[in-house]
Amino acid sequence: AAVAVGWLYGRGKRVWCRYLCPVSGVFALLARIAPVHFRIDRTAWDTHPARTAAVDCAPLLDVKHMTSASACHACGRCSGHRGAVEFAVRSPNAEILAAGPGNAAPHTSEALLLVFGMLGVAIGAFQWTVSPWFVAARQAAAEWLVGHDLLWPLESGAPWWLLTHYPEANDVFTWLDGGLILAYIGAVALTVGGAVLAGLTFAARIGRIDWRALALSLIPLAGVGLFLGLSMMTATHLRAEGAPLGWLPLARGLLLAVGVAWSGWLGARLLFGHAPNPPRAMLALPFLVAPLAVVATAWILVFYVW
Repeated sequence: AAVAVGWLYGRGKRVWCRYLCPVSGVFALLARIAPVHFRIDRTAWDTHPARTAAVDCAPLLDVKHMTSASACHACGRCSGHRGAVEFAVRSPNAEILAAGPGNAAPHTSEALLLVFGMLGVAIGAFQWTVSPWFVAARQAAAEWLVGHDLLWPLESGAPWWLLTHYPEANDVFTWLDGGLILAYIGAVALTVGGAVLAGLTFAARIGRIDWRALALSLIPLAGVGLFLGLSMMTATHLRAEGAPLGWLPLARGLLLAVGVAWSGWLGARLLFGHAPNPPRAMLALPFLVAPLAVVATAWILVFYVW
């Protein structure tokens, strides 16, 4: 689909990546904590003496007014344009702490994607494979279906592109499996996302800050969670090959601790920077800690309890 859209409508631009890619929002959020970006010097742009052609920006951005790295693909086409665009190093915290008017301002859709997608759906998608709750629900549902003579959900006739279907490897999903996986992911997304959103909302109201800006402080923890979740399959394959992984539990714990500490520090900086006075920021702090605790607990269950 991406190739077809690019061939039909692209004309040298990344139309699919900008408007249609299903994970572009995730990459846009993670790009906010990138340690490098294309820095725009507005003064140099406006005072450049020569007339120049417009920037051939692949994702179709207004480069002159770009204040966020979220939509930038770092393709380099604009580098050096009008002597005002420079590839530069920055603090990974800079964009989160400066979120406000302009392109760097967080949108509601971005904040909700972070809360319910990167923290909710992602945790559910990685968690169900090791969850005893999922196993118990599957067993109970199967017994109920058999007891009521409803056997078609227990069949494994789903196509390979819809559900896992590798009979030769004894890896086959039934319709019941597919339905329960979706239900489990949805339940976790609503539970975790709802708890995170509630904590952010209360903290933001007490601290007199936009909850969407405060939500951006959770990007480091969400990024660490995605890395830990995606590495689970890698660890499984390495373990099957006999690779020594005795260090893995400690490494996972350290990464999770870094994510929690980083997000907590960013959130505290935002609260104390926007609250009318320190007492209000201190009062809001426990409500900010609550989302961190919820997410950390979900990962602790996966790696150390189950």
